[in-house]
Amino acid sequence: MPAARLPAHWLRSRYLPLIVGLGSCALAMLLAWVVIDISHTKARTEIVARGQTHLLEIRDRLDRQLQSTLSVPETVAAFVAAQGHMSPEIFASVVGRLLESQRNIRNLALAPDNVISDIYPRLGNEKALGLRYLENPQQRGAVERAIQTRRTVVAGPIPLVQGGLGIVSRTPVYLSSVPGTASVAEPRFWGIVSLAVNADTLFTDVGLNTEQMGFQVAARGLDAMGAQGAVFVGRAGLFDENPVTLDVPLPGGGNWILGAVPVGGWKSAGSAPALVVTLSYVFALLLGLLSAWLVRAHQLVLALASHDRLTGLPNRRLFDDRLSQAVLAAYRDRRAGALLLVDLDGFKAINDSMGHGSGDQVLVRVGQRLAGLARGNDTAARLGGDEFALVLNAVTSPQAAMEIAQRVILDMLAPIGLDNGEHVRIGVSIGVAVFQGDAAEALPALIDRADQALYASKRTGKGKATLAAPAELHTYATQPQNSSTMP
Repeated sequence: MPAARLPAHWLRSRYLPLIVGLGSCALAMLLAWVVIDISHTKARTEIVARGQTHLLEIRDRLDRQLQSTLSVPETVAAFVAAQGHMSPEIFASVVGRLLESQRNIRNLALAPDNVISDIYPRLGNEKALGLRYLENPQQRGAVERAIQTRRTVVAGPIPLVQGGLGIVSRTPVYLSSVPGTASVAEPRFWGIVSLAVNADTLFTDVGLNTEQMGFQVAARGLDAMGAQGAVFVGRAGLFDENPVTLDVPLPGGGNWILGAVPVGGWKSAGSAPALVVTLSYVFALLLGLLSAWLVRAHQLVLALASHDRLTGLPNRRLFDDRLSQAVLAAYRDRRAGALLLVDLDGFKAINDSMGHGSGDQVLVRVGQRLAGLARGNDTAARLGGDEFALVLNAVTSPQAAMEIAQRVILDMLAPIGLDNGEHVRIGVSIGVAVFQGDAAEALPALIDRADQALYASKRTGKGKATLAAPAELHTYATQPQNSSTMP
């Protein structure tokens, strides 16, 4: 149906398909976003769990390595505590055997009274001999903690005076008695057994400085300072990227903190593939378009079911409904309305002489003119063939209805232009039936009164409007004052 011929009420709702389409598209996009977000959240939760597992594995390996490594200075400290001293020959022999299976240990030193007197291996570590721990700012804190707690303290990684980066343990040695002398009540501090571990090889062994299982890992807490310490393994900025974290408690107090983020960062981790996201939103768009098309198709079906396909005016079905509403409204509001049945005069001759195409054009033009004469609450309809109707929702008097009928007659007298450039003239005959508000008249009776009035107009010469008698009289006024004759 051409847009120009669509019914007015349909045109007023022409944005409904657009609104429904946009709403459906927005809803589908919201649903797609929720599903993608839930999927992303679930994937990220799984990644966080994997990251936590990865860090637990690293910490477990690190704990085992530290325990195995720290057993060496503990053994030496126990020997010194028992013997009161350790000669260079015995020190080299015992420590040499202990370090055979410890590839990460860089050196082990004896520091009686906190001054390094012996170190193994001596080769390459000569610079450490004579180092006074309490006078070295980087070493003093850990030594003092070891003395105070009487426990092994792990510090670092720190730069070693003999070069390189190491993790250092300080094991305090206390003598309860010196062999050959009487035991004393308060153990006497002897000194420190110091162990330096090669940090790089240790971290490699435990997987701390490599990308594994899709994670970047870093560690912070230099000198066992935890969150307050600097980053000593991995990227410093990793701890600003909301990493998965895990504490690593160290002997003697303090801790390191391990952090892990997915390779490529959290933004890409667990995200739905770009193709899936794109297809989801394309599907939402197509759903919106389909919804709009369905609503428009439904409107067209309704329009075709209730409107004349040629003129776009309400058909007989919708006319009956509108007339019924007008009669009930007149009864409810105690006012009058009117029904005008309009029949074309001379239409058959045009149809026969010029063809049905020209006849259809005439019907369309008549429908347009009749719709133009209808007021806001009135209904112009095509009942079939060359018969039209005009339902006047409210009139002040029967004479007012007749005046409108006269305007219809005069308006139809104007020449009708056809698509081929020709012009034709037609006339109309009208039957007018007024329905009052005192009683709700049955539609068949009302239509019959208007139809008989129309018959009277045609019988008396056509080009007239005849007013039907009131419902209770069933007579028809054809006197000059109640009719309009085509000039």
